[in-house]
Amino acid sequence: MGFLHWRSPAALILAAVAGLCLLLYLAAAFLAYGRPPQPLAFGTVQWLDEVGATVDSVERVGRIGSGRNAMRAKGEFYIVHARIIAPFGVRPTWSDSDAEVDTFAHNGATLPPMRFTVDERAQAVLDRITGRPGPRHEVRGAQQHEDLVFDLPRDVEQPAILFLPANDRSDPVGWILGPFIPPHRFNLRYD
Repeated sequence: MGFLHWRSPAALILAAVAGLCLLLYLAAAFLAYGRPPQPLAFGTVQWLDEVGATVDSVERVGRIGSGRNAMRAKGEFYIVHARIIAPFGVRPTWSDSDAEVDTFAHNGATLPPMRFTVDERAQAVLDRITGRPGPRHEVRGAQQHEDLVFDLPRDVEQPAILFLPANDRSDPVGWILGPFIPPHRFNLRYD
């Protein structure tokens, strides 16, 4: 007859578990391939608990500073004008390493996916010009403006800034579905 009869409780439980696994697989596949990545519009606040981040605008320039302090980009400087928002009383410590620019290469891309961090030398020049205190500091008010510099290749395709704490996948759902769910991001080029 066999170990499991189709009406036995063990067979029903096994069928239910298999059905649940199939459903989870189909849901993950839909999240991965059934919808395009969801970029955030400039000014939209991306929250992580009581702290938010947003991008107000982006400038693309060939150099920063003037005279002896001028610095030329290897490609093109993207100066991201962002805000860290903490209106609820939390005083977060902000670091330049909390943001990175990724490129998303899908069908039709001529460049592979790439990852960029803040250009430390260009950031130091811009910090001297703007009076920003440096790469790591505490957000003291309800919001703080940040000007972050990334040196990206000319004609880079689909660069987008990610605020890493807001895209943290350290929860159990993130462990399982993290690779399938596109991160929240702000696209830096619309031309």
